[in-house]
Amino acid sequence: MNRAARSVLRKIGTDLNLEAEQEQRLGQEAQDAQSRIEDLRKRGSGQLDSEGLGQVPDEMLSESEKRHQNYRRQQASAGRFAPAAERLPIMTTDERKERDKNRPKWQGTTSFEGPIEKLIEKYDRDLDEVQRHLTLGQSMKYEFTDDGKVLDTEGNVIFDGENVVQKK
Repeated sequence: MNRAARSVLRKIGTDLNLEAEQEQRLGQEAQDAQSRIEDLRKRGSGQLDSEGLGQVPDEMLSESEKRHQNYRRQQASAGRFAPAAERLPIMTTDERKERDKNRPKWQGTTSFEGPIEKLIEKYDRDLDEVQRHLTLGQSMKYEFTDDGKVLDTEGNVIFDGENVVQKK
């Protein structure tokens, strides 16, 4: 029966013949599943759990049987893969050191040590060291040029490479 016919029948109301056919079909499927289970038991096969419950329609299973079947499927799929410890490569100490060389070094959070003028004086005009001691806000506020100058956001020179420039 096509979709249009089904939707019309749904709008009209329940069709007793359709329900009777559906119940008859479910009953037949249940009988077939029961006969398969009995055949497996007669043969003494250990496949009863995997095949027997798998052939029973979902409508016939109770909630606990559905959960059990889902659990069995998860167990079966988990058995296909080796444990993570066996899949991961074992690294020697030398390999670990070599890998860690290329990783960025974590620097702890910096605390505010003072204005940039004080930092330049404190670290003897070593701009690389000054940059390491800037807070996040200060590092966004100042620009360090290649020729050794420090500029603020407005483009004013703070440090000209030799001396701290005083603001007017």
